[in-house]
Order: sequence, then structure tokens, then C-alpha cells
Amino acid sequence: MAITSVNDIAAGLASDQRINVLKNITAPKGAGAFQSAWLATGYPGAGAASPAYTAGAGYTASKDTAGAMRLTNGAIKLWLAQLAMITSLTGTIIIYDRLWSCSGMGFAAGTYTVTTPGALPARITDSGLGCELWVEQFVGAGVATGTLTANYLNTLGQAKSGVIATVVSTPVVGQMQPVPLQTGDLGISQLTNVVTSQTWTSGTFGMTILKRIAYSDFLAANVGKVQDWAMLGLAEILNDACICFMFQAAAATAIVMTGQLSIIDK
Repeated sequence: MAITSVNDIAAGLASDQRINVLKNITAPKGAGAFQSAWLATGYPGAGAASPAYTAGAGYTASKDTAGAMRLTNGAIKLWLAQLAMITSLTGTIIIYDRLWSCSGMGFAAGTYTVTTPGALPARITDSGLGCELWVEQFVGAGVATGTLTANYLNTLGQAKSGVIATVVSTPVVGQMQPVPLQTGDLGISQLTNVVTSQTWTSGTFGMTILKRIAYSDFLAANVGKVQDWAMLGLAEILNDACICFMFQAAAATAIVMTGQLSIIDK
């Protein structure tokens, strides 16, 4: 049945699935930078770099992808009802569903066209509404300048472009950079290609499409925090979701993040 009252949520919590997490996230480049936990050791284990943009397949992710949280699909609908977490550094945790990703772009200025990009995972039935595009560093890279232009299809299937006016130079492993979508767009359904205006001295970068689930601010290091369903907006988690984390850090320091997600099926 659907959730119609707080009592339904309470009943769901009595038989919730509790997913433990422990991630040793490497140090970000600097304060305010977004650092991915995808390659971080801990529990679950580290994920792997995505297929190269020329691979032609294997771009989508699910609960069964190595590195994803061990989610059990729901019979009705899954909701994030409680988050208990502690971090060793002040900052913000972003919980997201990892949908699509590729790697291997970089080095020379030019156009990197994704081979047979295909659609987002079948669990996305709204043409990518609310989905975001990010640059993700699976390996470190050297000095970089200039712009990065991502050509994509929006939720209406229209060809659009998102531009990072100045790419981050010497990005570290795990760094995430958001790509601003064109004004008026409500999401992304497919990545077509990426154009870089200048040659990077070394290294490569990848591109990741994700959908946020929830976030939590930590204003003090090593102080636990619990958020209930109301504070989390009773965020929906889709069946087969590849639940992942990134951390927007207050300093260029490695982060230990540990806690538990409580998910109900109602």
C-alpha cells in the first residue's frame, strides 16, 4: 500500500532494511571541492573506473554494479526513512543514484564522441528529469586550461550544450565537477560528446550522469547526526538504484565517513 500517514512510516521502520556504509574518501583538491566516494575503500568495496567512452556498452550502473550499496528491491516503493552518519571532516554528503558513466576522455583538445551511448537505465522512466551531468576523475590529471563543452539531449530529446567555462587544473583522483545544463533544461537523458578547447598535459577524465537522492550537512567533525524521514524529504529510492556518495569538503583532507541508511518499502 502507499504511504498515507506517519503511522505507515513508523510501521515501515519496524521492518526496514538497514544498509551500513564505511568509506575512506581520499583528500579533495581543496576546500569546497566535490570528492567522489566511488573509488573509495571500505564497505561496500571500491567501484571500478567506468568503460572508456569508445567501449560502446557497459555504461549504465545498478545495485549489482561493484561498488554500489547492497540494496534489496522493494515490493511496493522504497523510501529513505532515516540517515545516521558521522564524518571525520566538516562538509556535506550527497547521496545519489549512479545512472551512467564513461571514462578515458582527455589529453588532446578535440571532440570525444560517446560510442553507442544508448539510454539511461530502465528505472528512469521520466526522460532524465532531475538528472545531472558531472565530470569525474578516475585518474589524476595534469595541467588543464580552457573550456569543456558537453553536448547532450535534454528531457525533451532536444540537443543542448553545457559549458564549464574554466576546467579545474591538475584535478585529483575522485574529483567531481558539475556541468551546468543549458538554461531552462530540467535534466539530461543522454550524453552525445564532450569538446575540450585546450590540450591537457596528462591524464584523462570521465563523465557521469546521476540523480540526487538526499544530502546531509555536517557542521562538526566526528559528531554523529541522525536525520529522520521528514528531514530527508522522504526521498524515493528506485528499485535497482546504484546508491553512491560524494562529499563536498571544508578542507583538503581525507575523509572517513561511516553510518547507516534505513530504507522502508511502502
